[in-house]
Amino acid sequence: MIRLLKRSWRSEKGQALPIVLALLAIGGLTIAVNLNYATTNLKGGGIVREDVKGIYAASAGVENVLWALKGGTTPPTQLQNVNQMAVGIQTVNDGTFTLIFGQLIFISSSHNDWLDVDGTITATNVSGRYRYTITVTRQPAANGNKKLIEVGARLPVGYSYLSGSAAGFPSNMSTSDPITPITTDSSGAYMPRWTWQSGQGPELKASDPVKTQSFYITGSSALEGDYAWTIAQDSDIGTVGEITGTLYKITSTATRPQDSKTTAKVVANAIIKDDGTINILSWQITK
Repeated sequence: MIRLLKRSWRSEKGQALPIVLALLAIGGLTIAVNLNYATTNLKGGGIVREDVKGIYAASAGVENVLWALKGGTTPPTQLQNVNQMAVGIQTVNDGTFTLIFGQLIFISSSHNDWLDVDGTITATNVSGRYRYTITVTRQPAANGNKKLIEVGARLPVGYSYLSGSAAGFPSNMSTSDPITPITTDSSGAYMPRWTWQSGQGPELKASDPVKTQSFYITGSSALEGDYAWTIAQDSDIGTVGEITGTLYKITSTATRPQDSKTTAKVVANAIIKDDGTINILSWQITK
């Protein structure tokens, strides 16, 4: 038995070295790949972190401009050391616009401030049902009586007009349902509207300056993103929207001070109303 074991051990002599060499070769290949993968991950992680810091820095530039415009002060053109980056900002005044029927309309009329329009949402005692009211008001500075040819509203996404509900409000400008089919915008929001032939629309007078259009909407998502508008027969007034004001295009670019490399760019479009209300229409992040 002892002779058999000795013979077996003698037969294994010399096999350890090739095995060790093979393991070293495999380990070398595996370690090289893993080190390369780790290096790539570290570099990628660093790039991502820098991009995120750049986005925050560029966004801070836009926010600084918005606060300045809201406060009636001159917007900044640059910020220093925001997330260890420099931020250059360009602000362009594109003129007076209103948002109506899902589109930005340039305001060229001289008396669009003669009318004011407002959309409000009020809860009811029925779950998922809300009262939407469009209110059009003739301003004291308006000259003469003013007739309307259209009123409408963009509803919050996820909500729709309750058929027949306008008839439940006798004081409405129209007790009929809106024009069908009810149009939707690119986000899927419904936009009911009522129109009248020239000379046949509701008239706002100094003695009767307010007209309303109420109806019910149903849905269950967030009550946000809605706005109302009206179109006056008077060409001096034209289109008046709840979101009407000066349209600004703000471009904010974050760069590394050491080599001026762009890490992020934010391009935003916003309407600033006369009362300082900010309505952000778009916020695009690029590089």
